[in-house]
Amino acid sequence: MFPESTILDVLTAVGLFAGLLACLEFWFFLGKRAREKQTEHPDQLATIQGATLGLLALLLGFSFAMAMGRFSDREKLIVQEANAIGTVWLRCDLLPEATRTEMRQALRSYTEQRIAFYDANDDAARKSAIGESEKLHGRLWSVFANAAKGSPELSQDLLSCVNELIDLHGARLAASQRHMPGVLLGLLLVSSLVSVASVGYGCGVAGKRNVVLTTALTFLIAGTLWAIIDMDHPRQGLIRVGQQPMLDLQKSLEKPTSK
Repeated sequence: MFPESTILDVLTAVGLFAGLLACLEFWFFLGKRAREKQTEHPDQLATIQGATLGLLALLLGFSFAMAMGRFSDREKLIVQEANAIGTVWLRCDLLPEATRTEMRQALRSYTEQRIAFYDANDDAARKSAIGESEKLHGRLWSVFANAAKGSPELSQDLLSCVNELIDLHGARLAASQRHMPGVLLGLLLVSSLVSVASVGYGCGVAGKRNVVLTTALTFLIAGTLWAIIDMDHPRQGLIRVGQQPMLDLQKSLEKPTSK
């Protein structure tokens, strides 16, 4: 049984391709009608086709680069957060045994909540994971702050790493809410439709077309649009940011620690 997000992602890809292909066929039909009436000038159509396809290529290129950049940033944040949790775990060796045990228990719980935040399938589960993470922030900071007061020489080592852990929570939360502006996405869709329409209409006016090549062009445009949309929502769909660094960390935290 496929997850609902995956099914929706596949439907989005199929819908984009079907919509663009229908647009191609419709304007090809209109182009043939215009050819019969001999009302079009092929030279003008070639200029328009080149302009629209060039503009589309520019928009797709910039949008893909932006989506890929956000995708890479989210991957880096997961690695950084896993490293920050691991650093705090190691710094716990500087604490007294009772405090160390409490802190490491809290870190295990925190890691579970960070994984749950990514895997959440609805807003309720996501908000719950965020709330539990923020509660654990207070617990971690309180224990480390008290330990630093008792040993001022440890304050720099202890508090800086906890502060980084808390900051990365905010950074990941902000990154998860950063998406392509709706206006830009709408412009991409309109540009794709106009470009495919110009190709179909030009082929119709010419009275012939290569079905394989025009369909392949439509498929590539739809595929690029789908990839941009999917990368912009990396917790759902087929192109997902990996959680492996956090899962590996969770396994390492479950191992018994030497005294």
